[in-house]
Amino acid sequence: MTTNYDDFSVDIDFSDTERERRWREVRWRMDHAGLDALLVWGNETKWQAGLANNRYLSGRVAPGCILFPLEGEPVIWSGFPHDVTPYGALAGGWIQDTRAGQQTTRDIIKTLKDRNYNSAAIGVVGFGTTRPRVISETVPYQQFSEIKTALAQVQFIDSAWLLEQARLIKSAEEIAVLRRAGALAREMAHAMYDSAVVGAHEYQVYAAMLHASLSRGGEEEMNWMSSGAVPPPHGKRPPSSARRLEAGDIIVSEYHARYKGYLAGAEISISLGKPKKEYEEIHEICVASQLSGIAAMKPGRPFADAVLAFRKPIIDAGFSSVECGLHGHGLASPEFPSTMYGGKGGAWEEHAYARIPSINFQENMVFATASDVFNPEWSEKTGLMLGRTIVITADGPEEITGIPLESQLKVV
Repeated sequence: MTTNYDDFSVDIDFSDTERERRWREVRWRMDHAGLDALLVWGNETKWQAGLANNRYLSGRVAPGCILFPLEGEPVIWSGFPHDVTPYGALAGGWIQDTRAGQQTTRDIIKTLKDRNYNSAAIGVVGFGTTRPRVISETVPYQQFSEIKTALAQVQFIDSAWLLEQARLIKSAEEIAVLRRAGALAREMAHAMYDSAVVGAHEYQVYAAMLHASLSRGGEEEMNWMSSGAVPPPHGKRPPSSARRLEAGDIIVSEYHARYKGYLAGAEISISLGKPKKEYEEIHEICVASQLSGIAAMKPGRPFADAVLAFRKPIIDAGFSSVECGLHGHGLASPEFPSTMYGGKGGAWEEHAYARIPSINFQENMVFATASDVFNPEWSEKTGLMLGRTIVITADGPEEITGIPLESQLKVV
């Protein structure tokens, strides 16, 4: 049966088979690493990116701590007592043993002792992420300190890599959910085009985009947006401003559509009226960068090939970038592998985000791309954004939002 990802009346959800697949993928890695259990902490930092591992294991938005054993049933401590009732926030998740997350340290310690983990090797997930470290730490210091003190013989091992590795290659069910998120991202772009009219408040454009997703089954997510006659080369964090759009304005935006926790991203720039030739020139380079980089995202090819291909048109034009490249996408943004800084004309060469990982593209990897470009000979204070979401298929890279790259600059 073929799924119509544009039919928003049809829900797409995960099966028990998907839960079993995920738990199996995590457990063989635990066994290989010599771990008896994982303690996985997550919170809602960075638009729920800090919840990626919890959601991957539990199938729910579940801030708090998960005990995930090599053998046996997991436990989750999350929320208030009413959240773990059959009608509460964790209803319908994959973990049956759900316990309130308030004042739970003693219960975590007791459970670890009851399961004979007194001298076990326990992986800790939540000490920030592996490269690049853009997700902040989610392990509560006081709680973890008390657990370590009570279980002095336990080896606690930083194991964030294990879950990130398990999440790297998406399953068929994950890809289906991501394709629905891509369709939502396209609807958000249409809402932006329709609502961005002279006299509208910037926050009205933001609200229209959010409504386009939520009204079709999406979840709330981020939208970095800036507007003006000379917008910065990267949008700013929410909340959006109250300024009214004027003729000649440019709007730059980076946003996500989220479905079942999975993110499809897009970066778009539109002009209210015919843009200055300098913006048209920047937009041409943005498009060239995207086409060049995406073409290199083929299974079996080195990740570095695509990074350099995204950069080449920008360098050849003598332009510069705030962000340029690609990063993994799924339950979080970014995911490994990621390179968005660095290179000639790029930014922050010493940052971990500038490092190019030594990995080849594989089928069912998913990425967001970005070409946030400015012309330093004209102005370093303004530029345009362009980016999309790519699934690596057996036949090559496939863009899943369906938003055209070449026809973004709007004339009204």
